[in-house]
Amino acid sequence: MQCIFIGVGEAFDERHPNTSLLARAGGAGMLLDCGFTAAAAYFRHAPEPDSLRAVYISHFHGDHFCGLPYLLARFKEEGRTRPLAVIGRRDIQGKVERLLKLSYRSVLETPSFRLDFHEAGSETALDVAGFRLRFAPSAHSQPCLAVRVEADGASLFYSGDGRPTAETLALAQSAGLVAHEAYHLDRDVPGHGTVDGALDFARQADAQAVALVHIERGLRRNGRERILNRMERAGDLRALLPVSGDTVDIP
Repeated sequence: MQCIFIGVGEAFDERHPNTSLLARAGGAGMLLDCGFTAAAAYFRHAPEPDSLRAVYISHFHGDHFCGLPYLLARFKEEGRTRPLAVIGRRDIQGKVERLLKLSYRSVLETPSFRLDFHEAGSETALDVAGFRLRFAPSAHSQPCLAVRVEADGASLFYSGDGRPTAETLALAQSAGLVAHEAYHLDRDVPGHGTVDGALDFARQADAQAVALVHIERGLRRNGRERILNRMERAGDLRALLPVSGDTVDIP
């Protein structure tokens, strides 16, 4: 399985698209979150945009969710006919349809492709487009589900937003790659994780590698050296600070 970092930024970072990951396996793609600025970045960085089979939405904050109208309307404009799975928390279908009615009603009223909705929960396991998905709640200001994506014998854990929980730690065990929100270096920010916390989480999960994403824009701009110094202390753990367009092969 391959992971392409479509975006790595937080909600309002003008330099880095909103955090969004593309998992690829067997010629199919699954997009993990699609915020305001991530949709355009998807078409910039996805090797084969039409190979996308599914989109997972971790929670309903705009920087993880509000790029869907762009994504779906562009697919329609370009003549897509292949169905697309949309996966998310309870009422994912209602949330997406309301968003489309406010932006591009034609995606619903005269569709060129079908949307297949799947509701996810902490007790749910889904098999979609060759990917197996399991979920666990993180600690965020809005209910958020981390996800573990498995395909071709490889595993990717994506935290969405929020601090680690016992449930997310169990879900991430022995993952090939942990992509974790690391909003601040070590400062306590309610509902958000830290660089130190993400590194500790990946070590406790016995992950093979960790990628730090969704870093606060000021810290990312002015504190890069401090972040890298913390990453150097990770020991044998492979720690990454990706930018949009970076690709990781997950063994």
